Amino acid sequence: MLSQQSRIAQLANIVASCTQQIDDYLAQNALPYPSFDPNAPTDLGLTPDIEKLRVAVLEATQELNDLLQGPRDLLFDHHHNQLVYLKFISDFGIAKQVPVDGEISYGDLATKVGVDEAALCRILRLGIAHRVFREPRPGIISHSAISKQISDDPNMADWVSANVNDMWPSAWKLVDALKRWPQAEEPNETGFSLANNTTESFYAELSKDPERAHRFGGAMSFFTTGEGYSLRHLTDGYRWDAIGNGTVVDVGGSKGDAAFAIAHKYPDIQLIVQELPEVVAISKDEPGLNVKFMEHDFFTEQPVKNADVYLYRWILHNWPDKYCVQILNSLIPALKPGARVLIMDFENESDGCHNDGNREC
Repeated sequence: MLSQQSRIAQLANIVASCTQQIDDYLAQNALPYPSFDPNAPTDLGLTPDIEKLRVAVLEATQELNDLLQGPRDLLFDHHHNQLVYLKFISDFGIAKQVPVDGEISYGDLATKVGVDEAALCRILRLGIAHRVFREPRPGIISHSAISKQISDDPNMADWVSANVNDMWPSAWKLVDALKRWPQAEEPNETGFSLANNTTESFYAELSKDPERAHRFGGAMSFFTTGEGYSLRHLTDGYRWDAIGNGTVVDVGGSKGDAAFAIAHKYPDIQLIVQELPEVVAISKDEPGLNVKFMEHDFFTEQPVKNADVYLYRWILHNWPDKYCVQILNSLIPALKPGARVLIMDFENESDGCHNDGNREC
């Protein structure tokens, strides 16, 4: 009788099998291999089938890592300095201060940004341990693939900044918010409200600072560049071709990333992106695409009547249930027979349901 294979052996076999297939695919298609080098590709160019193998490897290696660490060391991974180096890099603009294709000494970098060299060295070495920047030789710093992307991609830089300046303080205050407001029934009963000492909701508070609002918009755009949040899931996961030259309203569509993606693939569709005035003010049309911007508060009655599809992408998860009901009720007077309400959002099990992220009502 064969003995049952251990879990760590099962995971090791998954990693070995899947990585071999990925390696074969890259070799057969003359594609570059993953690397921490600053000039490494940011996108491996994998097909959907090979992408599934990549995800399987990541999941298996994570579980294998966690199993072999054990509970004590695994708990130590959740340390309080997890994001310190990213905040330092973001707030002091470190990625832009390091030469794109060169290097700089810690001393010269400290002089450029005006901080103590010893402190800068310690913090950046923590980042280097997490693959952000490299130290090719003692005392010298240069870009890694990650830090170079922060330097090159404004949306990625916005994501880092929003993460450490908006999300991190909010997460820190989350438990305090639940102590104060156990039912969390209002959009201003949040960790964000406490962290920002405000009675406003998240978006209302951001709207007071155009630069902050612009940064958050860039951060949301960055989300769409990864496979997990790729706009491909939106453009390929719904029968947009059935609409013909009909009208789609992207309610709360930020700076139009989703609408532009649909318009590129289905140029006959008429798309309207609705957002608050401060977001519309910083949004730009793309020449040749049927995408227009419109100021609208989705808590008020929908002004575009008889559209074919009303899209709510990453909207409802931001609001307590009663406000979600209000958002959808404001749409009712505009609906024609056969209109579709398309909801694409994060998984939410608060009501006992399992939302697969793409629900049509």
